[in-house]
Amino acid sequence: MDITGSSDTGGRTVVDSLISAGKSIYSLVLLLILWELVTQLGLVYPYFLPALSDVLSVLYDQLVSGNLLYQAYLTLRRAFAGLLIAIVVGVPVGVLSARSRITGWFFNPIIAVGYPVPIIALIPVFVLWFGIGDVSKILLVALGSFWPIAVNARDSTQTVKENLLRSARMMGTSERGLLWKVVMPASAPGILTGIEIALPISLIITFIFEMVAGGGGLGYLEIQGVRNFEAPQVYAAIFTIMVIGLLLNRALRSIRQRLLVWT
Repeated sequence: MDITGSSDTGGRTVVDSLISAGKSIYSLVLLLILWELVTQLGLVYPYFLPALSDVLSVLYDQLVSGNLLYQAYLTLRRAFAGLLIAIVVGVPVGVLSARSRITGWFFNPIIAVGYPVPIIALIPVFVLWFGIGDVSKILLVALGSFWPIAVNARDSTQTVKENLLRSARMMGTSERGLLWKVVMPASAPGILTGIEIALPISLIITFIFEMVAGGGGLGYLEIQGVRNFEAPQVYAAIFTIMVIGLLLNRALRSIRQRLLVWT
């Protein structure tokens, strides 16, 4: 057994992975360096754009105190709760709208009217109806995330090839079995695409609602920084939600690759 050869191959694999990762983020690293240089040279007023080092210092202090983790937890709890409701409701509605004439007759006009509506415009309505607590935030996230999930579930179900359905029927598959064994696997890529679209939407809605209505969370942390003229705190909150969104997006892509091994 050539242990040396295996070691060299493993080393090259690690190096190649690091090089690939570096190439994917080099532009961001350059942008961050430019940010620090511009602020340190005094080319921008600190209140508008604080130094990156100051932002990172605030992030560190907030992490050590536990406040940042708690605020991030509040935001993620609301976003995930609303997104889960949207998935549980949106996927069946979308699939049934494509498979059932009656369901499609009822829901398609609602989807057509509701999908283009700027969901942020409904924040005052939800505050009037449900107050400023978690319930109003979660329900608005659920509504905003429902549309892309339902639309993608409906459209992907409609594109299932008729030949697959006919073949399954000829083999004695019942209509219920047809739904679970043929329709759902065939439309799964489109359904997951809808969830990928809805994920950042859920974070955006939660973040903005927290800015408007308070109640803690990263959005509240940012607006408190504005009110107290603490620019580093503002950018720290923005930086945190960006990193969270990026990590969640990468995690969802990884889950997609594991689930859809046949694509």
